[in-house]
Amino acid sequence: MNIKNDNKQHINVAAYLRMSTEHQQYSIDNQVQFIQKYADDHNMMIVRIYDDEGKSGISAIGRDNFKRLIKDVVTGELSVEALLVYDVSRFGRFQDNDEAGYYSYLLKFHGVRIIYCAENLPEHSPEIQMLTLPALRYAAGAYSRNLSIKVFAGHVNLVQRGFYQGGVPGYGLRRKLVDSERKEKFILQSGERKSLQTDRVILVHGPDEEIKIIKKIFNLFIFNCFNEYLIAETLNREGSTSSDSEMWNRSKIHAILTNQRLTGNYFYNKSSNKLKSKRMNNPESEWIKYEGFLEPIIPDEKFQLVQRIIRERSAHLSDNDVLNYLKEKLLEHGKLSGFIINEDPNGPSSSVVSHRFGGLINAYQLIGYTPEKDYSYLIINQKLREIHSSQIKKIHDYLALQNVDIATDNLLTVNNNLRISVVPSRCKAMKSGRLRWIVRLERSLTPDISIVMRMNNSNTEVVDYYILPHLEKIENMLDLKESNSFLLELFRFDDLQILMNLLSPYPMRVA
Repeated sequence: MNIKNDNKQHINVAAYLRMSTEHQQYSIDNQVQFIQKYADDHNMMIVRIYDDEGKSGISAIGRDNFKRLIKDVVTGELSVEALLVYDVSRFGRFQDNDEAGYYSYLLKFHGVRIIYCAENLPEHSPEIQMLTLPALRYAAGAYSRNLSIKVFAGHVNLVQRGFYQGGVPGYGLRRKLVDSERKEKFILQSGERKSLQTDRVILVHGPDEEIKIIKKIFNLFIFNCFNEYLIAETLNREGSTSSDSEMWNRSKIHAILTNQRLTGNYFYNKSSNKLKSKRMNNPESEWIKYEGFLEPIIPDEKFQLVQRIIRERSAHLSDNDVLNYLKEKLLEHGKLSGFIINEDPNGPSSSVVSHRFGGLINAYQLIGYTPEKDYSYLIINQKLREIHSSQIKKIHDYLALQNVDIATDNLLTVNNNLRISVVPSRCKAMKSGRLRWIVRLERSLTPDISIVMRMNNSNTEVVDYYILPHLEKIENMLDLKESNSFLLELFRFDDLQILMNLLSPYPMRVA
């Protein structure tokens, strides 16, 4: 993004913006206006803006544009004298001052000083900055820590009042929305969240058919001595399906047999990963227990009997036996997961392995295995970047042939006036099989027109285009589906020819 400055002897700078879910004071628009005024007052030209909207600042993880900023400076792709940031907290609420210092040093080492526009730190008094800046960084990090404590205390309070704070409750259970007076509203479907601050979520029983199947699973396990594999085969032969309308398998049966909530008891804080730290299992003394959270589907005595059977069927195995079993599974599959472990009817279940070693990750570490990560998104991102670049080049080359003045930076600027943003929209397949498109407009760049390229389900080709004017009503509708509203469809086109025609010079006849 290029921002003009009347004085030609300007200083080239970049700007970094970040907003998580905090006060309006930190909105992207407010930061842009404040930083722009600072730049104008100090004879600076902002040549590029990086923003991470809706991103936590407790680390660099997940802040793609922050990392891109550092990369661009280090590789020399971005050549500026300074980086403008609203304040220290917008640069990051790092939990370790050394991490904040590391990124600051990288920028400084490559000739880019950081200016915190709202902090009023004297640039010509480095000794004051040396004393003040660490304190400001600590305060920024402490804010997140204090907020985390308050949020956790709030969750505990809600649990103790009988409200649900977990994720997917499991087969046979549903999340139900209630208002501030505990009046029931409706069942939340998978992926849905409450929208009103005063609403709460409780757990209720699912359909009667699911309750019958749960009781049958426990009876087959206890009285017929069926293991999870045989139970899954029995249900599949009878034509029963799981909640996702798929066939039963050992893993799904095991998840039901080990779901504590089916007893009507709810244990909160059994594990945690506060402030993006690694997930860890908490000691039982830190669990928040609510007995009688809802009417039990399975009596607690029956549930505990099942847990004892599950543990004891592997009791003859020593820790080394279990670890050797994991090594064999790793050689067989090339990787390990709870699903792979649970699908073997002859081995210990994932819950047994987890119970023995304090978690699956701990067991994996003992055999020298690091769970693989899915890096396919990197390939998709690379492809999207290539398509994005080719589309911008296509528009640029066409207009250049029409003798239209066009500049390319983060935006296409036509005749120094019309600003166009080109945004790829990644396709995502939902569990239901339906498709959704993720749209993230570059609002901080304030384009006049946004071209949203909707990708196919493999994210390899453009399906169609939404050519959108900068209107708040339109931008708030951008939850793209396979079938969209009539108003939104007015802006959908199979190609960009109509845009090309509109931007081409119109020949004028002499009167």
